[in-house]
Amino acid sequence: MPKDSIDRMVDEWAASDGALDVSALQVVGRLFRTAGHGQAAVVEALRPFGLSYADFDVLNTLRRRDDPGGTHPRDLAETALITSGAMTARLDRLERSGLVKRHSDPEDRRAVRIRLTKAGADLAAKALDAVLVADEDILSPLSPAQRRTLATLLKKLLLHAEAG
Repeated sequence: MPKDSIDRMVDEWAASDGALDVSALQVVGRLFRTAGHGQAAVVEALRPFGLSYADFDVLNTLRRRDDPGGTHPRDLAETALITSGAMTARLDRLERSGLVKRHSDPEDRRAVRIRLTKAGADLAAKALDAVLVADEDILSPLSPAQRRTLATLLKKLLLHAEAG
């Protein structure tokens, strides 16, 4: 198998300081580099739709939840791990674009709920299809069994990180 950028980095460290254990780079470095390439591919897949990844995330979270009463902006902010102020700005932009609509919360007159418009749902579906194509391209070198193994190993790492 040819050398990748991480192999070259590890080789340079070995030549520079052979006593330094940089073996974790074999995994973590590749995770970071692969994630960066994956993010770039997703951003490129979303470009024709005029969506940022953040906008895509909001639209498809609403679509996935499919809450008939709408979703509270606080719940969207928690899912996206952003502040409520940042979510408000994002929702303002999506509402101006006609992709989401705010409605009064019947349980709390001071609050609002967010729903996709028909245009928002249609765009979310098309964008998701494009992102899934990009995801498939990223994973194309792996067999189904390798994908399952990688998913299991990454889940183990993620659970550890999320337990924090």
